[in-house]
Amino acid sequence: MGDLDSDFRAALDGLQAVLPDVDLGGFANKSPAPREPQTILASAFYGKTVKEINGVFGLSPRQKAVFDCLRAPHAQDFLTVIPIEGLGQCMSAVEYRSVLKYRLMIPLYPEDEPCPVCRKVCLDSFGEHALHCKELPGFKYRHDLVRDVLFDVLKRAGIAAKKEAPVNFLTDPKEGRSSLRPADVLVFGWSGGKHACIDLTGVSPLAGFRGSGFVSGQAAQKAEAGKISKHEQACIDNQHAFLPFAFDTFGCLAPVASGFLKRVQKAALAHATVSVGHSYVFSRVGFAIQKGVAAQLVARLPTHDL
Repeated sequence: MGDLDSDFRAALDGLQAVLPDVDLGGFANKSPAPREPQTILASAFYGKTVKEINGVFGLSPRQKAVFDCLRAPHAQDFLTVIPIEGLGQCMSAVEYRSVLKYRLMIPLYPEDEPCPVCRKVCLDSFGEHALHCKELPGFKYRHDLVRDVLFDVLKRAGIAAKKEAPVNFLTDPKEGRSSLRPADVLVFGWSGGKHACIDLTGVSPLAGFRGSGFVSGQAAQKAEAGKISKHEQACIDNQHAFLPFAFDTFGCLAPVASGFLKRVQKAALAHATVSVGHSYVFSRVGFAIQKGVAAQLVARLPTHDL
């Protein structure tokens, strides 16, 4: 610690005083970007904050559920992204405020006001309806934004892929579609020489929240299981692999999606001609998820909040 800048050392000492049980050794080096600092600090912050808040005030079931979602793997990845407009890694002030309010349980909307988009139900103050309402392209925008960023990540990692690839076996005859359903992304030669169909789906973990038995990450896992049940066998029968890419509105990834991005991250590190962060892939995808969430929230804000 003797070689550290005095201000930095003082900040570390202050942080250690507040969080005496947290190992801050990874910060006591000369690296300008210690590995996984966000993970360390987020875990420490939420662990201490939730414990203290619950002890002093008592948390409602919904508040406990949100804190669990915020502590889920990859829920904080979007915070580590580097703002680059050319890569779509930027938000307006109102977008960023809206995302933070949603995550920190700060009311976004007036109580009992009708949704200005669908006009079928009333908005809830915390924005859950805004993320479920399908009356606006914003719902599809979130899906398409994550798909586009994922495709761009694959391309930059040197992985051959095609976006909105036409295939003739993902369409369920029971759906009555007039056109064939494409794969969101088709990755060539991904598994044992077989092409892989990636099907994206985003869900809210608080949809239909009942107040008991909540498990963070379960909504994304259920969405993943539903996609597998619906499409995997058809892909196998046609000599393709199937990869459901399920995520929730807090950024938690289902197991298949997480495993897929870990492999992509390794490819990106090997392919990069310049140094990239060890969480580069997860940060970009996580930011895309939150930017899509922001679009849905902002579309329903009162005019005076814009």
